[in-house]
Amino acid sequence: MSLKCNSAQKCAIEHFEGPACVIAGPGSGKTFVIIQRILNLIRKGVSPGSILTITFTKAAAIEMQQRFIKETDSLYPEVLFGTFHSIFYHILDNKNCTILKEKDKYKILSNVLQGKDYDNESLRLLLSEISRLKNTGESPENCDKGVPFYEIFPDIYNEYCQILKEQSLIDFDDMVLLCRDYLVSRPDIRRKWQERLSFIQIDEYQDINRMQFEVVRLLLSDKKNLFVVGDDDQAIYGFRGSDPKLMLSFTEHFDNAKQILLDTNYRCAPDILNASKLVIEENNIRFKKDIRAGKSGSKGVLQGSSYTDRTEEYAGIIKKIGELNKRISLSDIAVIVRTNTEATGIAKILTDANIPCFYKERITALHEKPVIMDILAYMSFAKNGQKRSDFIRIMNKPVRYICRECCKNETISEKDIVGYYQRKGKLSMTTTTQKFFRDLKLLGKLSPKGAVHYIRGYLGYDKYLKEKYIGNEKTKIIHMEELDEFEKLCATFRDYDELLEYLEDTSKTLESMRKEKCTNKRGVRIMTMHASKGLEFKAVILPDLNEGIVPSRKSITIEEIEEERRMLYVAMTRAKEELYLGFVRGTRENPMRMSGFLRPVGYLFENKQ
Repeated sequence: MSLKCNSAQKCAIEHFEGPACVIAGPGSGKTFVIIQRILNLIRKGVSPGSILTITFTKAAAIEMQQRFIKETDSLYPEVLFGTFHSIFYHILDNKNCTILKEKDKYKILSNVLQGKDYDNESLRLLLSEISRLKNTGESPENCDKGVPFYEIFPDIYNEYCQILKEQSLIDFDDMVLLCRDYLVSRPDIRRKWQERLSFIQIDEYQDINRMQFEVVRLLLSDKKNLFVVGDDDQAIYGFRGSDPKLMLSFTEHFDNAKQILLDTNYRCAPDILNASKLVIEENNIRFKKDIRAGKSGSKGVLQGSSYTDRTEEYAGIIKKIGELNKRISLSDIAVIVRTNTEATGIAKILTDANIPCFYKERITALHEKPVIMDILAYMSFAKNGQKRSDFIRIMNKPVRYICRECCKNETISEKDIVGYYQRKGKLSMTTTTQKFFRDLKLLGKLSPKGAVHYIRGYLGYDKYLKEKYIGNEKTKIIHMEELDEFEKLCATFRDYDELLEYLEDTSKTLESMRKEKCTNKRGVRIMTMHASKGLEFKAVILPDLNEGIVPSRKSITIEEIEEERRMLYVAMTRAKEELYLGFVRGTRENPMRMSGFLRPVGYLFENKQ
């Protein structure tokens, strides 16, 4: 082969029949290998129309197809590229079902939850868990205990599925299940597709789930011409049902399977690659591999910094971007964080500093979180006119058995509610109401921080959350952290009006950012670790690498912790030339811990505090 490639790439490209698993580390040329192997199969006489390459996203399928068309000058348009779902839908050829749109999922689930206290975040988490269970084939009784309404989740799941069935609707996850059942029940259809698809390739194989795996096995002929490419160290979609163990056990599933390691990283400078390897090698559930740098010349720039607080860290990020922009364009710089909460903070400080930036996700603020909206409703009712909407939000948090029937007016008064319960002869509710309004009167006299502390403690809001999320430790932890952060924020304001002015200004800034200020494609890229996968940048900044953020406090099991470490590895290996790691060490009064994932590269932070 005259093609310029290394020996491992050559081995993968020249693989012909039988199963093969290619372990392709970051920047190892996996797309190049997939495309060149297709060409090699065609040279060996394989019909172009019998070669299928499956990807996980539509964008990846289009990009790979375009690269193949460019490479071949459009000579072989019959070669198939598609996502799992597009291929499965084609196999089903089912005109009797309609694909459910994402927004309609939320509508249907809202109907299922009618009469219950939920928000959009609860709907998102429920739909995510429904999707995970469909993809793993598990029973709804085996749902994650961190999911909202955990105790009644099987009923929610079954009712949601029943509505879809009654309305002849299917979602993408149903498509996989239907395709599996169709191929099992119809051997004639199965044989037809096995004969049609002689060679199947799968990109990003570490992200495959159990149901997708079962369908792929049904599509394979006796020769098992399955060629998969992926990196178990970049498996970060466990919440969707992805199972990296399917890649790790490839040789157990397929007899005489070949295993090939693409062991040269052409993306990262040597120092960046070596630091990334030190981090990921702490994981145990993985292929042991030694990836080497293919870049010559500079070893790259690798730095670690610690900061007293978030304000100092933000100032450091702005300063670093200014220094980098003297030698590289802003669009070659990425700030990668763990969650959208951190991303929103970064987007705001860059916007305030007039640094152009690009952030694809919806920007959210702390005061838009449901639990903070509850606290603000308490404060607003006590200090801002006793509005009905505020009262309805807080009257039963914690449960006080106050009914909506008693508060029909737009302005709620103690006199009206007491009068309602006196007419009903419910003296206990009269006493409850009088006490509640006494508490609210006192609340109206407190400072913002004092008010939050009073609502959480004396008024019982924290206790309410703990009882609401019994058996749902992960969600409870998230909400408690949000409340802690808001209470800390409130300590910086003298009175309610000052807090209100800050929140109004923040909302205006965020709205402006949503509309225009974070859509500059020439600006600094801001993204989560999940969203960074598959991308690369000359310089990468990784802030907030603190215990509790990376890894998240929600991660408890060994599998969850290892997936969090893989996310950090993915983020680190996005950097081609320069990588900057940072964490907040806190103060003596409020100490914070460096992420334990950074221990193998602790030398970067020595003598910098």
